[in-house]
Amino acid sequence: MPDNKCFTGGLQEYVPSPSKPWNEKRIHHLYNKISNGAPLYLIQAAKANKPSVLVDYLISTAISHPLPGEKKVGVKTYDYTYAWKEQSIAEDPNAYYKYLELVHMWFNGMVTEGVRHKLVLFWSNHFVATADVTGNRPTWVFQYYYLLHKYALGDFREFVKAIGLTPAMILYLNGNANVNGRPNENYARELLELFTMGVGNYTQKDVVEVARALTGWNISYYESPAGSGQYYIGPLRENEFVFYRYNHDWKGKVIFGQQVGNNGGVVPSTDAEALTKAKNEYDKLHDEVIFKAKKNEVAKFICKKLYKYYLYNDPPQDIIDGLATVFINSNFNIASVLKTLFKSEHFYEDEAMGLIIKSHIDNQIHYCRSLDLEPGKDYFKYKWINNSFQAEVTDPVNFPNTLNRDTLSFLYYANNNLGQTLFNPINVAGWPGYRSWLNEFTLVNRWKYNRDQMSYYLQYDSTKTKYRNFLKDISNNSKDPDLIVRNVINYFMTVDLDEQYIQTAIGIFKASVPSNYYLDGTWSLDYVTVPNQLINLMNYLVTLPEYQLL
Repeated sequence: MPDNKCFTGGLQEYVPSPSKPWNEKRIHHLYNKISNGAPLYLIQAAKANKPSVLVDYLISTAISHPLPGEKKVGVKTYDYTYAWKEQSIAEDPNAYYKYLELVHMWFNGMVTEGVRHKLVLFWSNHFVATADVTGNRPTWVFQYYYLLHKYALGDFREFVKAIGLTPAMILYLNGNANVNGRPNENYARELLELFTMGVGNYTQKDVVEVARALTGWNISYYESPAGSGQYYIGPLRENEFVFYRYNHDWKGKVIFGQQVGNNGGVVPSTDAEALTKAKNEYDKLHDEVIFKAKKNEVAKFICKKLYKYYLYNDPPQDIIDGLATVFINSNFNIASVLKTLFKSEHFYEDEAMGLIIKSHIDNQIHYCRSLDLEPGKDYFKYKWINNSFQAEVTDPVNFPNTLNRDTLSFLYYANNNLGQTLFNPINVAGWPGYRSWLNEFTLVNRWKYNRDQMSYYLQYDSTKTKYRNFLKDISNNSKDPDLIVRNVINYFMTVDLDEQYIQTAIGIFKASVPSNYYLDGTWSLDYVTVPNQLINLMNYLVTLPEYQLL
């Protein structure tokens, strides 16, 4: 459908009413969409806030959250320091483990912070540039990952400009092969087709001219000293560039009817002068051409992709038009668009809930966030330390981590097997999402990996205590297994479950305990089997179609 008529409600701010109350259902809906769920205490606390106030808080907190490479100490400590962020060594035998440290950083951020890390997953699937193409060199992967966070909720124009000159993008879309006289069109085409405005809003001539404007940008890979066999790379940090002036096309280009970068074909006499002129040309291409001549096309294209990521695959055109207006009027500020969407009457319609099919990563992160799992207690974040990939903290309370239950690496490899490898989308267009997440292979293996996660990797004593306390909190310490199971289902499911499946779930929850224990008072939520009863229940729920929705 070109214009979905199933949804009502516009972009005006949602005001709770008796017919549309601010209740746990809508609070779950917000947290599920914006951050892949939330622990029970946040769900309960949200009832006392106005929806718009909560959205403002979540977005502003995500904006101020420390960036990769930074550390913030407070009520919670967020440590994103990365020792290898400016490593110049080109051929490092330990590069993969240092790259895997970034994988752990990202997964851990999705569990502990949520909002920005989920959005960064979207941007990594929009501005696709894989870690594989960089050879997993930690410096180059880090630069790309850092920029995804820095601009995730910021100025989209600056985002596009910054990401286009990262080593990862230059290598992935052959910018290093884009030279005067032989322009390589790969990045130019994707800049227009996938990154800004979409198909049908440019011509082949525009692609060629954009490619000419982008000639000369590169990466460096060099031996020092000569003959030593020691190789190094660059650039090593943001706003550091490699530009070869003799590889740039210094003649004029006409793009969308506008003149760009005419130096009369004369190569500047110094590298410094050339870099300044080339960067001015690069900025004009984006600021004065793409984001002015095609501002409406860019705004609608990006807003539609954001809507599809967060809400539904078939967005109503009037909602996209409204969001695009917000985008343009805010000078392409991403946070403004998301605040408008998450505060809107449209977002909180009953018909808007449970329409997203979880990605494979969403599927597992939602479980971790919903149960408030924590690093150093329920799972361990690994780093490359003393020439070994190991947990960054020891386990002083529970059984030692000698079994090497590396939960975050498990998440990485499990999702890789399902077709969603962090830092490595399947192609330049990214993972298509929606119904493509599920087929005979992925669905069955989702069940398997969910069970592995719950029954093997998340088996610390503190985790089992957390499961027990979760059931107590969600049921007011009830001794009624029927009530407990129904509350768990309502907490994890975004749509109603048929009674036959609820009864099956109750039976599975009760199965490991003699039935008379429920009648004579022997059983309570302090009973020894309770954590495993929750695991058994979840092992069943994850197999249901309704569990795949968010």
